[in-house]
Amino acid sequence: MNKEKAVPPLVEMQGITKAFAGVTANREIDFDVLSGEVHALLGENGAGKSTLMNILYGLYRPDAGHIFIKGTPYTFMSPKDAIAAGIGMVHQHFMLVPSQTVWENMILGLEDLPYILPRNEIREKIRNISSQYGLEVDPDAKIWQLSIGEQQRVAILQMLFRKAKVLILDEPTAVLTPQESLNLFKTIQQMTAEGHGIVFISHKLDEVLSLSDRIT
Repeated sequence: MNKEKAVPPLVEMQGITKAFAGVTANREIDFDVLSGEVHALLGENGAGKSTLMNILYGLYRPDAGHIFIKGTPYTFMSPKDAIAAGIGMVHQHFMLVPSQTVWENMILGLEDLPYILPRNEIREKIRNISSQYGLEVDPDAKIWQLSIGEQQRVAILQMLFRKAKVLILDEPTAVLTPQESLNLFKTIQQMTAEGHGIVFISHKLDEVLSLSDRIT
């Protein structure tokens, strides 16, 4: 009788260690994210949560340990490498250009763009993703014109636009109103229903317990 081969995690981190000036932030950490789950990363300030995820996103390189994407080993030299492997991160302070429009922020850093940008196609793709995940936003709005909640939608859209399968959300409700938080949770549920893996960094126990499939 043949046994089905186990599906590897979307992401697996093994033995991750990172120190700064002799101070250890992460020591031999194992962490993984499965398709269709919210995996909460819980801990007090300074526990090393963001450091671990910054390693996964390519902002830091680990001193020791390994990263696997769907069972394949990867080394990330920069966020560009992580994004190419399907990893997206929405930081507490959104990495958007305030003077540019939503659609212009979507394509920042993308390679192989045509000399004449297909603006209508980009806008339409944004509208389709927005509608799919309940992240309504005007593609032509300038970032500085948007509320904090709307800017977070743009930051999430930017990762989905780039086809991220794993989204890291770093304290995502810290800047949101209660209604905006509820809307975010609906978006997260929609993403996991479609097979995305979500890393939810938080210290709010009520949110973690209500939303997460696993807690580390």
